Amino acid sequence: MFNIDRNSLNEEKLKKEAEENLEVFLEDHRQALTTFTREPSLRYIGSKNLEKFVLKAKENILYLPLSSFLEADLDNNEILWHIYYELALYPDWIKNTNYYLNREITWKAEIDEITYHIYKKINRILADDNKLEITFVRNYVKREILDFLFQMDKYFSYLRVLETCPIYRDDEEKEKIIEYMKKRNDKKEIFLSLSHHGFSKSFLLWEIYKDEDSFKNQIESRFDTKVLSKSIYTFLNKELIKQINQDQGITKRDPLIKAFIYSTFKKYWLEEVDSMETKDSSGDSEKFFEESNEQTAKDKLESTRKDVEESLKEILDQENTNASSIEDSSDKKMEFYGISREELDLYNYYLNQTKAQREAMKDFWKKLIGSYKKEVNIEKNRQAKGKLNVNDLIYSYPDFIEAEQKGNYKELKIFDKNFIEAQNNLLPNKIEISFLIDNSGSMDNEKIDATRKTLAATLLSISDFNRYLQIEAQKTNQKIDLVTETWFFGQNHYKVKSFEDTKDLEKSKIISSITKVDGNLGTTDDASCLKEIYNNISPEQKIRIKNKKEYKIIFEITDGASTFPGATKDIVKKLIETDVEIFAIQIGKISKIDTKTFNYIWNDTFKYPHGLILADNIEKLTDELLNIVKRNLESIFLVS
Repeated sequence: MFNIDRNSLNEEKLKKEAEENLEVFLEDHRQALTTFTREPSLRYIGSKNLEKFVLKAKENILYLPLSSFLEADLDNNEILWHIYYELALYPDWIKNTNYYLNREITWKAEIDEITYHIYKKINRILADDNKLEITFVRNYVKREILDFLFQMDKYFSYLRVLETCPIYRDDEEKEKIIEYMKKRNDKKEIFLSLSHHGFSKSFLLWEIYKDEDSFKNQIESRFDTKVLSKSIYTFLNKELIKQINQDQGITKRDPLIKAFIYSTFKKYWLEEVDSMETKDSSGDSEKFFEESNEQTAKDKLESTRKDVEESLKEILDQENTNASSIEDSSDKKMEFYGISREELDLYNYYLNQTKAQREAMKDFWKKLIGSYKKEVNIEKNRQAKGKLNVNDLIYSYPDFIEAEQKGNYKELKIFDKNFIEAQNNLLPNKIEISFLIDNSGSMDNEKIDATRKTLAATLLSISDFNRYLQIEAQKTNQKIDLVTETWFFGQNHYKVKSFEDTKDLEKSKIISSITKVDGNLGTTDDASCLKEIYNNISPEQKIRIKNKKEYKIIFEITDGASTFPGATKDIVKKLIETDVEIFAIQIGKISKIDTKTFNYIWNDTFKYPHGLILADNIEKLTDELLNIVKRNLESIFLVS
């Protein structure tokens, strides 16, 4: 190991030098490990006393079992393989921690079914004073199913390392690891153990030994199962590699296993249980459970299922700890962006004031995403059923004869009906939403309070929706950028939040947009602000908006009519002609003249109204704006 002369060093010196050399070796591979795990802060530390890997999420450290490396006399590349193999699921653990820990829930129906079956079968052949408790049986069934899933995880890990690590694209390096894995995995294991255990382990062994036709055929002969006319091993191999290439994890893998692999595992398992009916001794059932309970402790290096569950619990605990402390750390970050303690307190006040509305909006966003994900049907070709089309049969007669010999008419286009093909809705690539806030001198405390509350509910709700969209984009490869900006106008105007702001900067600008509304900008010149927004729309963006590749929406909150109504009317008209959606809400007491002016700007001569007067009903502002936002986004996602 590490080119160390074992004879010239005692054990302690050997471990020390091995630790130093390991540190140098890992430093050379740090970038590759970071890319693989997607965790740049994860550290790798050799431990002289450990016999297996230990992942400490709180410390962000993977402890390496130096003594086991020395005992097994592993070389650098073999150690690197073990690190990759150990961390193969790490990105998915971080992403889907709860899903891994809640498998008992997602597989509850299967656990309950087998529990009931075994409980009935076993107790039928046992004496009355030797009956098994159903809780004992259920714990056994749960353990067996979770162990089966753990074997599937190990198989997926093996494939992910070989598929995604650049070092194993080299055929020579890959062959070295395969030969090394052959030494570590005994062929006989699947023939000596219980059939359902052997079946669980056979996938990894099939992959390791698939270049040896005789053994590969032995496996396929012992567990002779076809899935969609393919060997179950070939089928699962191709499906898992497809999931790896699409960066999918447990949320796709477990349903695949449940649909196509678990039924065979169950078949072998229940055959073993049912065979006990013919045995005379009640001790056979106890022996069966004892054998099932045996754990292979021969491998010191690899983590067991229990080890992985402990790591997952620690990851979850760390996430909860981070969540509880995020508010404090976030507050400190906001101070870095110039947000004062008073502004943070004010922001948190409006955050609490709008909690119910924001939760209602979250439900709406989830339903909206569920609706746009529904597929539309299009007609495509004829399908292999329905009334026979004689003319097509004549022209396709050679194909018909071939299909008749195969006994498969599925691909023949000789029937009258059309095939309905599912197609996803086409959605825009980007949605820009601008908020124009009247900060003129006529904005009194009541109007300011209502505006702040409305901005808190609306800006944060749109941020929630954008987060859901980004999560969905990872599953559908249909990315949509939903961005917001805020402007204050009065005698002059300025931008508070930009479309380009992200993460902590974006949060600081949202806080500023809410807390800095104070009514100190004199008159109400919204025309200049709208004109700058219009001038910022490039010719290319106008084309994208016309083609529905992009949407641009503007919402204005004002307490009266514009100081320059003619200029505002002209620019609103230009924006509408550019297919920009624009709406204004008036709040506070309003005179008849200002009412007429407001309607002239926003409602008169247009196809549909673009302005809403709330007057003294200021308390309705938040709900009204949220409803307009909902209607606009709903029209985009359900009509696209």
